[in-house]
Amino acid sequence: MPLEKQDRSLYEILGQTKIEEVIREFYTRVFNDPMIGHFFFNVDQEHITRQQVIFATGLLGGPRNYRGKPLRAAHSPFPIRPPHFARRQVILRDVLTDQNVSHEHIEEWLNLEIQFKSSILSHNAGCR
Repeated sequence: MPLEKQDRSLYEILGQTKIEEVIREFYTRVFNDPMIGHFFFNVDQEHITRQQVIFATGLLGGPRNYRGKPLRAAHSPFPIRPPHFARRQVILRDVLTDQNVSHEHIEEWLNLEIQFKSSILSHNAGCR
């Protein structure tokens, strides 16, 4: 008899500590990245990391306690184009791999992030 897939969220599978570790390492890399790091000049890294931990926790199936700006409003001042978003995904994939997250769970996390792409990309200059 085949095993049934468990219907557990990524939050339940990874746990709060692992999510925090991933997000902290992700923002350390993002702030220093030559392609997208410039978007974070004069940004409080600790503040954005805390906000993203809260956001990611809810995204991955944990408590939904994010009370920050809506994504479109938070990203609208920046000319974020599709290659910038793609770079973000590469960095996240690398961090998740380095944190020994399974391929299946990496893909699940990245697919959840994709749903926000249109809210993050610049809506000036036709960057859809």
